[in-house]
Amino acid sequence: MSRRRTTAGLLAVVALTGCGGAPEAPVAPSPVPAATTSAPAGPVRIAAGPTGQTAVLAHVYAGRLQEAGFDAGVVDAGTGRADYLGALERGDVDVVADYSGNLYLYLRGRAPVGPATTAPSDGATPAPTSPADPEGGGLAEDLSELLGLGDERADDEDVLAGVQDVLPEELRTLEPAPAENTVAVVVTRATAVEHGLSDLEDLGPVCGELAVGTDLDFAGRSYGPEGLEDAYECVPGRYVPFGDQDDLVDALLEDRVQAAALFTASPAIEDNALVVLADPLHNFVPQRVVPVAAEELPDAAVEVVNAVSAQISTDDLVLMTRMTSARDPYTPAEAARYWLEGGDDT
Repeated sequence: MSRRRTTAGLLAVVALTGCGGAPEAPVAPSPVPAATTSAPAGPVRIAAGPTGQTAVLAHVYAGRLQEAGFDAGVVDAGTGRADYLGALERGDVDVVADYSGNLYLYLRGRAPVGPATTAPSDGATPAPTSPADPEGGGLAEDLSELLGLGDERADDEDVLAGVQDVLPEELRTLEPAPAENTVAVVVTRATAVEHGLSDLEDLGPVCGELAVGTDLDFAGRSYGPEGLEDAYECVPGRYVPFGDQDDLVDALLEDRVQAAALFTASPAIEDNALVVLADPLHNFVPQRVVPVAAEELPDAAVEVVNAVSAQISTDDLVLMTRMTSARDPYTPAEAARYWLEGGDDT
């Protein structure tokens, strides 16, 4: 039986999982607009997608679609792109939330960037990170080259357009959300003030004085040491790899490293008031949340999913990450219900 929690219990988990205190409860989302056509008799099946965040979003889509009169539900179509995109093409599912950069790299036959949180296998425990979907090769050596941009670096819109160009004919992208979960370099406020840092262009001239903490895969990624040097002339005094994000954040707070590469939807950024350095030259692969749907998804359902996308911010992804990866994690369905109710148990 699913555990029932009060709002106070939800906020307690938010507070206990971080050092910076509980964030405000989410603002109650606006009601979904009335569909322009009546809901069809057939069900709308939503895949959970590759991460805990997309699993929560799947349940949010289902909740909003149910409110609009659809017979909607979340189904298990696997967490690998080969699985759930194949299910979309076969008509076994109708829509899934994904990340623009990783989706594009997969469709072009390259290994996606590792996610911040993997999809829970049973709604409670994160599953192991899946191996790279495509065969051979690592991350694209040059995303801009793949997109045909020459020397111009790829931004969000380039990647979203690229996804539409390479999706199978049976599939389409819907409206992307403002939310993103991409890699970024972060520093403490003290370090930002000491060196006058607000973006990676500021970091370049002082990079040699700093140690940068990363995950174990950073050195082999195109946006890693080679990308930072090429884009920003940033060559740190040393890179320090960590196998655990908590250890990496502790090292940053204790000044054993002075900068760290984290995903932007990591609760650790908010909890510790870390400063995210802007990436004006687009070194890091853009990762906007984008729904992928079957071409035959009814227009009325498309309107509902697009309305949800318009309301999903990076802060929402942080909350979803926090709730589904806590010591006593919430299921994606519970986290979605909390978001749908605006933080209130009614």
